[in-house]
Amino acid sequence: MSSSLSLTLFHRWFLSEASENSSARTIILHGDTHNISENLSREIADYLNEYDDDEAGSWLAVESDLVHLIAQDSGLRFLLGMVDPCPKCPPTSACGLRKAYQALGERGHVIFRSISPPGKALDLPEAFHAGIGNQNDPTAKCHLVIDPDLIQTQSIAPIIGDVFLEWLHGNLRQSIPA
Repeated sequence: MSSSLSLTLFHRWFLSEASENSSARTIILHGDTHNISENLSREIADYLNEYDDDEAGSWLAVESDLVHLIAQDSGLRFLLGMVDPCPKCPPTSACGLRKAYQALGERGHVIFRSISPPGKALDLPEAFHAGIGNQNDPTAKCHLVIDPDLIQTQSIAPIIGDVFLEWLHGNLRQSIPA
């Protein structure tokens, strides 16, 4: 996706008024998402923008190019309420990028690929975690795990979107501890 399109979508998302009734913040994709679709985050966002009536089209797929733009632009960091980068780290260092992902996740209604190794998860307690691939690691906790060898590729985004909406509106919604 081009940087200008990413920024346009970011500004539309930022100016949208998400429902105050929703406490779900983020969908984080774990596992081998690159072999499924380079656009999986966008496909899920498109699906939710069509079917999540409560949020009126306010879902944003966050790709790494957008995160880099936010991290390096002081105006965009200011919009998200981010503190200035560490004095010893450039804004697009691992620390700066982590802060950008954290700020996006806190603002909510974003979908992105996991950036963290186990034990270094972002602090997003209301996130929904979807695993792609064979999740044999007992430390990798996800609300949903999809084996792409057993599901048609074009069905993955709607399945994640539907399960997320069921989880969101369920009475026993549970967060995954960091």
